[in-house]
Amino acid sequence: MTGRQLSWWGATVSGLLACALAAGWWAERPAAATEPAPARDAALADGRADLVALSSADGAAASQSLRGWLAATTGSLHDGLQSGSATSLSGLTSSGTEAKGSVTAAALTALDPGGGTATLIATLSVQVSATGTTAQTQQRGVQAQLLRTADGWKVSALTTISGASPTDGAS
Repeated sequence: MTGRQLSWWGATVSGLLACALAAGWWAERPAAATEPAPARDAALADGRADLVALSSADGAAASQSLRGWLAATTGSLHDGLQSGSATSLSGLTSSGTEAKGSVTAAALTALDPGGGTATLIATLSVQVSATGTTAQTQQRGVQAQLLRTADGWKVSALTTISGASPTDGAS
């Protein structure tokens, strides 16, 4: 082998090695779900949707309401809703309660994209009516612990951080 051929092979091997290293780096870089900005956006969007599901109910379609609550939760909150489902369905159906929740404001106060956890605070406006009663709108603040699952971010714990303040249904 001449010096020129040796140099050519050296350059070729070096180039292939550089490509292999670059491909390895690309494959091992953090996934989008663990990068802060996409994780924040997904946690906030999923958390808002989960809170709407958890603050809404329809006595005429109690099973559907329960399915929505279960789809929005994970962990011990999910297990508690599931184990108390018969009581929840019975109470919801017999009262004829209807609740329509909406998130008026929300923000993440903590986010660990690598660990798949987040804390969300939000204010909810929930219009509640039951058979034979006047609709009332309740405002409340909540703190939700979120966990990232294969199906997106789900609520694992929920705490009320301010009391309800009923107003008339004309809001």
